[in-house]
Amino acid sequence: AQINPHFLYNTMDTIIWLIEADRPQAAVEMVSNLSDFFRHCLSKGEDVITLAEEERHVRSYLQIQQARYKDILDYEIQIDPALQNVTLPKLTLQPLVENALYHGIKCKRGKGHIRITSKTEDGDILLQIADDGAGMSPERLEALRRAMATGERVGFGLVTVHERLRLLFGSPYGLTLASQEGAGTTVTARIPAGEETT
Repeated sequence: AQINPHFLYNTMDTIIWLIEADRPQAAVEMVSNLSDFFRHCLSKGEDVITLAEEERHVRSYLQIQQARYKDILDYEIQIDPALQNVTLPKLTLQPLVENALYHGIKCKRGKGHIRITSKTEDGDILLQIADDGAGMSPERLEALRRAMATGERVGFGLVTVHERLRLLFGSPYGLTLASQEGAGTTVTARIPAGEETT
């Protein structure tokens, strides 16, 4: 229910276009990525999944979007394999990547890049989604930070992801934002390193 229906419609339209353009292999790859994407969304009914599963999910999403936006989108995922068993709420990264694409990359001229990285800091894990897109005005950035602090329903699904992280892990955890107009946005998700599946 959290998936943007336009994403599904647009993906299906792209698959039809690929078939009509006599590019069956590209259509097969997109159907396979879409299947993987929804398989990860379902996650056997689990609300908390491993970072490895979340990475596969966001990778499927980006492969689909890159097929649609190949002229404007490049991406890179560098998540430490040692963190693959750490757990987090499912659909943590994908909404943040979707924001980076639709509110960052698509709003700038030329090709843009989305970079997903991980690092450890003070016993926690920081997952960063950085884009070199349009960025935000100081006023918009402040409005989003305020919404995250108050739970106000404003802004690109960020508030929902932030609240889900805080509900699962507690108040030290959640999202932080940095952005500069014309220079891109970085969203950082802080999660505890000790949360692992058995």
